[in-house]
Amino acid sequence: MGIVRRVILGASFLSSIVLVASAQAPVVGKLDVWTTKRVEQNHESTESTYIRAVRAAKQNGFDRVVFEFKGPLPNYSLEYLRSRWYEDEGGRRRLKLAGSAFLKVDLHIIPVDEEQLKLSQAKDFYPKSRLKFPSLTGVEEGTFFEGYYDFFLGVKARKPFRVTELANPARLVIDFKH
Repeated sequence: MGIVRRVILGASFLSSIVLVASAQAPVVGKLDVWTTKRVEQNHESTESTYIRAVRAAKQNGFDRVVFEFKGPLPNYSLEYLRSRWYEDEGGRRRLKLAGSAFLKVDLHIIPVDEEQLKLSQAKDFYPKSRLKFPSLTGVEEGTFFEGYYDFFLGVKARKPFRVTELANPARLVIDFKH
């Protein structure tokens, strides 16, 4: 069997493991409810999805971050970090993001391919400068590896947040109370 065929079979096997494992994970937290606890949602779609853009805006009473997708909503989890340090495949890393609390947004089963790389290299893919909003201080891109794409949201304090899912196009909305 050729090396290319072995690599393709190995990648297919790993993809099926990820899909089965994510389908078995429980749903944690509730949507459209203010919380400081972990929120996790698993969707049953097998269709590829891409992150088209990440936007941030100040609203009346809350700050908002919107992840817009090309395709269906991916599986995701959101959770406050205990500090500005986090672990990834490269080891322990320190966030250079403004703020004193940090929400990690894990997006699962995002293809690592040319289409996503093209989208993520666009000029305004996500707000790269410091945000001077009442709660939200910034957005930082994290790890993009083997179907997992992480982002970090800097907040002035551990503020309650709520998660909402919208359609046409698919969007994941995260609001932080002022």
